[in-house]
Amino acid sequence: MTTSETIAHLLQHYAQAAPETPAHTEVLVPVYAIYQRRRIEGQFDRCTGALAILAGPGAGQYKTPSGAARAVVTALRPTVSPIRTGWQFWRISENGAQLEVLRGGPARTHITPSSTVMPPAGTTTATPRAR
Repeated sequence: MTTSETIAHLLQHYAQAAPETPAHTEVLVPVYAIYQRRRIEGQFDRCTGALAILAGPGAGQYKTPSGAARAVVTALRPTVSPIRTGWQFWRISENGAQLEVLRGGPARTHITPSSTVMPPAGTTTATPRAR
């Protein structure tokens, strides 16, 4: 097989093997956050991990859920530290679950190198002690 034929074959194979459940086929997931008694609507992009706030406080496009969470906090309470974990701040509109449940799910293709690193055989990893 040529390189082109191999790639075409693999693409066809993965297209057939992809799950057809609605949870895995939707790329844009409607989300919301409630902060300062206000509901803010957004859309999470499962492919890129970006989150868009559609209207209201912090409206705009953000690279991460945490960036979008910071924008909401800053817009509604500028004197409060905006540091937030967006994966817990945002909730899925369909079921109210934290966005965290989609983190690293099947639709995401981002792989962190640290998740695949294994210590050499016969060694143990030590946990640092708190002082």
